[in-house]
This record gives sequence, C-alpha cells and structure tokens, in this order.
Amino acid sequence: MAIATTAKRLRWAVWVVWGAILIVYAVGRLGLTLGPVQVVSRTELAAGPGAAWVADVLVVLLTVALYQLSRMLRAIAAGDLFSARVIGAFRAFALWLLILSLVSILAPVIASLIAGPGAGHRYEFRLQLRDLLTVGITLILFLVARLLERARTIDEEVREFV
Repeated sequence: MAIATTAKRLRWAVWVVWGAILIVYAVGRLGLTLGPVQVVSRTELAAGPGAAWVADVLVVLLTVALYQLSRMLRAIAAGDLFSARVIGAFRAFALWLLILSLVSILAPVIASLIAGPGAGHRYEFRLQLRDLLTVGITLILFLVARLLERARTIDEEVREFV
C-alpha cells in the first residue's frame, strides 16, 4: 500500500503548502504586516483597478483545481487506482487548470479592452512561454486521463479472467 500512503501524504502536503500560500497572499493583498515582515502583493497584469481582482480570480481557480487534485488523491489513498472516481477527479483537475491558464492569458486582454486604449491608443497582448507551456501541459493531462480510462478498462478485463 505504498501508493495509498504516498497519496495521503501528498494530499496533506498540497493543502499545507497551499494554505500557507493563501495566508501570505491574503496578507499581501490586504496590505497587512506580519510584525517586522511586510508582504507585498504584485501582479504582472496591467496596472488598474481590475488587476487585483483578476489575480484573486486566478487564486480561486487554482484553489478549485487543487480541490479536484485532493479528491483524486483521497480516492487513491482509499485504494482506488483506476476507478471512475479517480479518473473523473483527475479530468476535473486538468479542466480547472486549463480554465486557469486560459483566464490568465485572456484576462489582461479583456481588462485592457474594458479600460479602453491608453494614451497611445494601443492594446497590448502579452503571451509568455510560461502561458503556452501551461496550456500544453494541461492538454497533456487530458491525454493522461484518457490513458487512465484505458487502464481501467484493461483492469476490468483482467478481473473478469480471474
């Protein structure tokens, strides 16, 4: 049962680290200080009133994605390896990561369209390699979900022989 133990530990590690990140993000977002330590929240999005809200939405989307990952790890820790529950949670995790990556790409464009053109009447669309890699990796996760479905089918066929 090494896989179940690893999944249980990984699930706890994900939530402990994510909880710490959320606390630091909230402290920085609200402009609070932690004694002598000052946390500053910045975003790479274009400056404006909507930039902080877009960052907040991205944090919420990542939290939903991590919740789906946690569901998958909980099922694995319970002994399910190729069940529909594991595959469904994994597919939901990939979907929320894809939504997160697309929102992070499109939100600055939408925010600049809503704000209107700047002094030079230009709209800026920045696409970073990191954005493309994130979309590509999430699409690969969908392929892995298909592979898991195939593994579940093979597992069911093998159980019929036994």
